[in-house]
Amino acid sequence: MEFIESFRTLTLAYSGEQLIIGFIMGILVGLTGIGAGIVAMPAMIAISHLDSVTAIGTSLFFSVLSRLYGVKQHWKMGFIDKETNFWFSIGSIPGVLLASFGMNYIKTVVNKAEMDHMIKLALLVVVFFVAVYLIYDGFKKNQEDKYKCGDPLLPSQKLHGAFWGSGIGALVGATSIGGGVFIIPVLTAVFKLSAKCVIGTSNMISVALTLVGSIVYIYYGNVHYAVAFLVIAGSLPGIKLGAQIAQRMENLTLKRIMAGVALVSFITMLHGINGP
Repeated sequence: MEFIESFRTLTLAYSGEQLIIGFIMGILVGLTGIGAGIVAMPAMIAISHLDSVTAIGTSLFFSVLSRLYGVKQHWKMGFIDKETNFWFSIGSIPGVLLASFGMNYIKTVVNKAEMDHMIKLALLVVVFFVAVYLIYDGFKKNQEDKYKCGDPLLPSQKLHGAFWGSGIGALVGATSIGGGVFIIPVLTAVFKLSAKCVIGTSNMISVALTLVGSIVYIYYGNVHYAVAFLVIAGSLPGIKLGAQIAQRMENLTLKRIMAGVALVSFITMLHGINGP
């Protein structure tokens, strides 16, 4: 969609809805590292009324700028593991690049209604399994963080990071979801990071993934710029507020909030699976 054309169709009520969506997503991104994709995709389809591929591109574009702000907040607090970010990105960047090109090509050869339904169904299945894992991780017994940010990685952790990164990068490019909700289980299970470090590191990884993916969607014209900028404007105060709240919370509480966000997103997507 052309930049200027995207702003011509705005109404006051529609613009207000996008600002509210942005504020809610901003709080979730700052608080949990989840939100820019798992909340944005359903919202941009159901509330912003974008088709699935344009919703993916717009969500990726929003994620780049909103997560940059989130990274700044968490960097100042020391909640980013740089080595983990490096090894994860080795696999994830090629994955997001290939999937982004693939999705934009498929849009040109597949019926729009069928593609929208397939994307919704695929997202529903993946988010279900992520929600189940996060609930298990947040409520299992003997909760204990193995180490905090900055500890040296084992060779096996580096390999697993690159392997899982490639798959998650592909999911981000194909759905825009993954910057938080798919990365977080890997950072928890493979890298054994504390919850606060998981939030900051997932935001850092997501910046690179969403930047690469959004460039491809912009190239194909599948970004609604007006929606993206309105959502970004609403998200900035929310991200700052969410990061400040996260700093004061216990790790176990943050884990359970992450699980709750994933569960609510699954229920929302299940309710709207046959929607527009």
